[in-house]
Order: sequence, then structure tokens, then C-alpha cells
Amino acid sequence: MLAAARGQVKSLRWRLTVGAIFATGAALVLESAAAGFGWYLVLALSMCFDYMLGNSYLEQRGQADRKTAGVLFVWGSLFSIAIYAAMPVALAALGGGPGRVLGVLIAASSLVSVMMFTFQAPRFMYLAAIPPTVALLAMPFIPFDPAALNAAQGAFGVGCGVVGFLAYVTRSAVNNGAMVAGWKAAHQTAKERQLEAEVKRAEAEEANRAKSEFLAVMTHELRTPLNAVIGYAEIIQEDLDAEGRKDLADDAGRITGSARHLLGLIDQILNLSSMDAGVESLAPRDVDVRKLIDEAIHTVHDDARAAGNRISMRVAPEAERAYTDGGKLAVCLAALMSNAVKFTSNGLIAVSAEREYIDRELLIISISDTGVGIAAEDMPKLFKAFTQLNSTATREKGGMGLGLSIAQRMAHALGGEVTVTSERDAGSTFVIRTPLKLAAANGERAAA
Repeated sequence: MLAAARGQVKSLRWRLTVGAIFATGAALVLESAAAGFGWYLVLALSMCFDYMLGNSYLEQRGQADRKTAGVLFVWGSLFSIAIYAAMPVALAALGGGPGRVLGVLIAASSLVSVMMFTFQAPRFMYLAAIPPTVALLAMPFIPFDPAALNAAQGAFGVGCGVVGFLAYVTRSAVNNGAMVAGWKAAHQTAKERQLEAEVKRAEAEEANRAKSEFLAVMTHELRTPLNAVIGYAEIIQEDLDAEGRKDLADDAGRITGSARHLLGLIDQILNLSSMDAGVESLAPRDVDVRKLIDEAIHTVHDDARAAGNRISMRVAPEAERAYTDGGKLAVCLAALMSNAVKFTSNGLIAVSAEREYIDRELLIISISDTGVGIAAEDMPKLFKAFTQLNSTATREKGGMGLGLSIAQRMAHALGGEVTVTSERDAGSTFVIRTPLKLAAANGERAAA
């Protein structure tokens, strides 16, 4: 705002200076100092009034007040332009040939000045151009006394008009050149920033892809020896049980449990890194939904029994088969089942599947529990990766806050979503909604 105010002051000084040059020329052509400088006095007062209205417009803060100040500023500017245009008409009527020449120069200068607003305020330009245009158009029809005037005064007066006109043209050219240069510089800067942003985005994407590929490889490499540890631990446990060495068998069982827990964490990282790396693809096939749910229940059966939980399952006949990516649906189910078991003690976990038709056939799988529930303020961050809502339970049960995020992303990959309703200390219900018949990976529709 301070820069704009300084610009206004500078512009006012310049317009007053050029106005004085035109007033001098008018006084010489009309052979009347009173006429020339009387006009200049009125012009100077109108310009100062215009300047004050412009400052008021810049200083307004409220929208309504700013609009009012803007209207006053426009009308004030039109008033000063009209006064500017009045002198060319007087010169055409009273100044003979030199008067007409000087009048054309003054009116043309006014139009050049108005053109400076073309890109800033086009509607204002159209209004402001009316007075000088009318003056130019009226001049040929104004009768004048062709009586000879003082040639020297007339020539000098026209010379003043030429100087003023050239000053207006030069200033307008300089201002427009600076404006164009500023636009070019701003455009170039914007292009450079856009290019820089694109390069940074590409670098970030490449770094993220490399990270995800590294995690995918590492987790895959970790799974192989860990599966071997689990297998050998189970064999040792069976042998110890057969020998009746229960204490050592229990220790081997704890090794197996810890290894399975670690394998679950690795599987979560593998799933997340695969999705981030963009290597996931759909492999739709005919899926036994009941079998998928039963397998998901089996994976958490031991933990559920240890926590004193009961698990029920109900699958509607029309929802027993689906054409979908069974692997992704299984991952989604496993994550939600694990979450339900983790935060439920001595309660009930109910799993149901049914078919629903809204705009298409949907497979609806609900997983309800009677666990700790979720607070309302935690709902917005529920599906964010690495977010742990219940820190106490997380420390007790373990986890990295990836399960629900993976479940949601898997559901999205299947063209569906996971929603949740919950009440603190009353339990939660997670619902998977996916198409019953998923489009094939090549874009072809599955057969009905």
C-alpha cells in the first residue's frame, strides 16, 4: 500500500507539471494568461481531489467501504479528465489554427493517459475515454475566427503542446515497457518455479519409489528365514510335547508366537511398500467369500481365545461367491480382524457378509466387536499410516499403526472402501464395501 501511495504522489506531480506546460501553451495561443492559468488552477484542484479520493480507496479495509471509495475515485477521475478535455474545445473555438492543433494535442494526450489504465481497469478506461473523444470529434464542427494571431505566440503555444504530448507518449511507452518487462519477468519466474517444483516432485517420487522397492525387497528377504524359524520352532515344540517336557515346549511355543507376530509386522510393511511402489495389480477371480472369512478368523483364533473373545460368522447365501481379487480382500479382512481382536477382551467379534445393490452389486462384509471403541476426535486420523490411537493397548498388543491404513488402501484398490461406526467403551463396527463383480485387470468386465 505504501508503494502504491508513493506511486500516486509521483504521478500527481508529473501530471501537474505537464498540465502547466499545456496551460502555458493555451495562454500563449489564446493571448490570455488568465484563461490559461485559470484553467490550470481548476485542473490542479481537480487532480488533487482525485488524488485524495484515490488514497481513500487504497486505505479502506471493509469491502463495502472500499467499493464506495472506488466509485467516488472513478467519478473524481472522470471530473478531472472532463476539465482536461474542456480546454481543447475552447482552443478550437477561440485559438484559430494553432488553437485547433494545440487542442488536438491536449485531447490526444488525455487519451494516451487513459490508455495506461487499459490492462488495470478496462471498464474505467472506456468511461474515461469519453470526454477527450467527444472533444476530438467536436472540433471539426466548431466555428472559429480565422483572424491572424500573433504568429510567434501561436507557434510557441503549439510547441508547448508538442512537448506535453511527447511527454505523455514517452511516459506511457516507458510505463508500458516496464509493465511488459515485469509481466515477462513474472512469467519467467513462474515457469522457473514450476520447473523447479516438477524436478523436486520427480526427485521425491523417485526417492519414495526407491525406498518402497528397498522395503519390499528387504521384507521379502526377512520372511524366508523367519518362516524357517517358525517351522523349526513348531517341530521342536511338537517333539518336546511328545517327550512330556511341557516347560520347554511352552518356551518353544512362545518363540513361535513371537516369530509369528514379527512375521505379521513384516507382512504389513511388505503390503504398504508394495502399494507405495505401485507394483500392486488386480488379479480378479472367482472367490469363496465364506472360505476367506474362515481363514481370516483362523489367523486370529489363538489370540482371540487368549483374550477370552468369541467369534461368530454369518454369510448370506447370495454373498458366498464374488469375482474379486481374493488376495487383497484377504489382507483387508486379516487387518480388520486383527484390529478387532487386539482391542477387545472377554467380548464378542461378529463377522457377517451379505450382498447389497445401490447403483451396482456390492459385497458388504461387517466386522463388529465389543471392545474399547474409538473416540469421536480420533475418527479423522483412523486410517492414517503409522497412527496409533490407543497407546496403552498398542504397547500391550504391539503394532505399528499400519493395519487400518492397509485395509483402507486394499479396499480402494478393489474399487470400494472401509467405513467405521464406533462408540467409546461400547465397541466398533468396520464395514468393507467392494464390488461383487470386479472389472478385470485388462478392463474387461467379468462374466455375470
